[in-house]
Amino acid sequence: MAETSHNKRVAEIYRNFRRAQAKRREREQIWQELDAYDRNQQWDLEALPPWLPKPVTNFVHLVKYTKRAAFAVDNPQAKLRPVSPEGEEKVRNLNQAFDYVWHRIKARKTVRDCIATAKLLGDAFAYVYWDETAEGRLGTTIQGDPGHRFEGEIRIKEIDPSQIYPDPDAFDIQDCRYIIVTERKPLAWIKNHPKLGKNIKNIPDEEILGEQNPQDRGEIYLRDYSTESHGIVTLMSYYEKKPNEEGGFTYSVTYLVGDRILYQQNLKPNRYPFVRLSDFKQRHSFWSMSTCEFILDNQRIINKVESIIVMIGTLMQNPQKIVSADSRIDPKDVAKYGNMPGMTWLSHDPNPERSIVYVQPPQIPMVLFHLLENAKENIREITGLTQAYLGQTVGSLQTSSGVQALIERATLRDRDQMYDIELFIEELTQLVLDFMIEYYDTPRMIRISGANPDEYEWFEFNGVDYRDIDYDIYIDVSAKAPITRLRESEEAKELLVLQGQYGQQFGTALITPQEFIEKSDFVDKDKIIQRMNMEELRNKTEEAMRVATMMNEALQRGVPPEEVLQMGYAMFEQMEQEMRGIGSARSRHSGQIQQQQAGTPVL
Repeated sequence: MAETSHNKRVAEIYRNFRRAQAKRREREQIWQELDAYDRNQQWDLEALPPWLPKPVTNFVHLVKYTKRAAFAVDNPQAKLRPVSPEGEEKVRNLNQAFDYVWHRIKARKTVRDCIATAKLLGDAFAYVYWDETAEGRLGTTIQGDPGHRFEGEIRIKEIDPSQIYPDPDAFDIQDCRYIIVTERKPLAWIKNHPKLGKNIKNIPDEEILGEQNPQDRGEIYLRDYSTESHGIVTLMSYYEKKPNEEGGFTYSVTYLVGDRILYQQNLKPNRYPFVRLSDFKQRHSFWSMSTCEFILDNQRIINKVESIIVMIGTLMQNPQKIVSADSRIDPKDVAKYGNMPGMTWLSHDPNPERSIVYVQPPQIPMVLFHLLENAKENIREITGLTQAYLGQTVGSLQTSSGVQALIERATLRDRDQMYDIELFIEELTQLVLDFMIEYYDTPRMIRISGANPDEYEWFEFNGVDYRDIDYDIYIDVSAKAPITRLRESEEAKELLVLQGQYGQQFGTALITPQEFIEKSDFVDKDKIIQRMNMEELRNKTEEAMRVATMMNEALQRGVPPEEVLQMGYAMFEQMEQEMRGIGSARSRHSGQIQQQQAGTPVL
C-alpha cells in the first residue's frame, strides 16, 4: 500500500511537471537567444561557414549591465517602522538585527544579480532558505559555554528562471498551486545531506543514475550537460500550496531524484520562499518581457547588416577568382597563393589574360549604413540609453541647468521603474524577517554598528520575542540612485551660494554645513560630519558657560531675574545667528542694548 501511494505521488508530481514544462517552452527559445547575445555567442545559433565574417555589436550586454548599474544602488536596504508606541522598542531592536543579517548573508549581491537577470530575461527569482548544515563560529551565542556553536543559518541566492517551473494556470507566485525547481547536484552531495540522503545512502550510484527521468538540465543555454557521467543528478524540489482546516494554506516541499522521493516537509515559515522581480509584467501571463527582449529584433538587424558589410569588404580585399580550364592551373594553388605578391603560374591558355579572372564584388550600398544607424537609434530610443544617459557630449548644450534638465528627462523611465525595485526589496525583506523570527529561536548575539565601522556593540536577539509585533517596511531606492545624489549635490551647492549672498535677508539658515557635507560626494564624509558635530557641541558648551557666568554676575548685582532671563534668551539667539553667519543687525543691536542695561560686557 505504501509503495502504491509513493508511485501515485511521483506520478502526480511528474504530471504537473510536464504541464508546467510545456507551458514554459514558449519562453525558452527567447531565453536561449538573449543569453547567447549576452555571451557574444549569437552566431552559434546559426549554422554558418567558418570563413564568413561574424561581427559582434552587442547592445544586449550593454543594456543589461548599464541598467543594473543604474538600478543596483548603494545598499538598497529597507527600514522598519513601528505602528504603535508599545512596539517601538521591539521594532527598533528587530530593525538592528535585520540590518546585521542583511549584510551578513550578502543580500545586496543577490539583489544586483536579480536586477541583471530581469533586465536580460524578464524575470528573476531570489530564494531564501535555511541551511541546517551550517555551523556558527565561536562566541556567536549568548550561552556561557565559550565552545558552543549554533547550528543552521539563513542563506539567500538567485535561482535562474530556467530552473523554475511554475503552475501553468497561475499569473503570480502567490497564485501558484505548485512551483517546481530543478537543480544539478553531485550525487555524493545528496547522499551526505542529513535529510536528503537518509533513504538513498546505501543504494549504489549506478542504480540511481540509471533511473533519472528526462528533464530540462540547462540545454536552453547552448550548453550540453550530461548527467549520465561524473555522478551529477537532477534534484527536483516540488513546492506545493494546499488549503488547510483553519481556512488558510499549508505550504510544503517534496524532494525527488528520478522516481525516488527523498524527503517531504512543511515549510517554515509557512509561505513560498521565493521573491520575483519582473522587468515588464505582461497581463494574463506569468512570464514577463525584458528590456533586452524589446530590442532583440533591432539587435538581429544590426548583426545581419554588419555581417553583409564586412563580407563585401572582405571580398573587396580578397576577391573571388575564376580559373580557366584551358590554363591547367590548379585552383587549389590559386585559392592558397592567389593574393601572394610576385606569385607566378604557367598558363597553357592561348589567351593568358583569361587564365585567372577576378570577380569584382559590388560596392557596399549606402542604404545598409542607413539601416544600421536606424537600428542603433531605435535601440537607444527603446532603452533610453541616449548620449545624455551615458554621460557623452550632447551637442552644443553648455549650461549646467540645461544639462541637468536633459539628464532628468533621460532618466525619467528609470526613476519610474525604481518603484518596482522597492517592492521587490520590500517583499525580500519580509521573507528574511520571517526566517529570522522562525529559525532564530535560541539567543544569538547581534552586532550593532556605531557611527563608524570601528564602533559597535552587542545585544541578545531571540526571534521568539518578535512573533507578535507589527511594523511597516519603508524603503526609497530612488533616493540612493546616482542621478538623485547628483541632483542633491548640485542643489546643496546652490543653497550654500544663496545663503552666502542673501543669508541676512532670509533670517534663517537655508542649509547647515553638515547638510552640505552629507549631500556632497566627499571621501570620509561621515568622519567629517562627526568632527563638525563635536566641535559645534564644544563651542556651544563654552558659549553656554559664558552666558551662565554673565547671568550669574547680573543677578549678584541686583538685576531683576526677569531681565536676566530675557538677557540670556537674547544672548543665545545672537550666538545662534552668528554661528550660522546670518545674524541680522537688528537682533545684534537688541542684544547689545539688553546687555548694557544689565551692566554686562557685550559679547
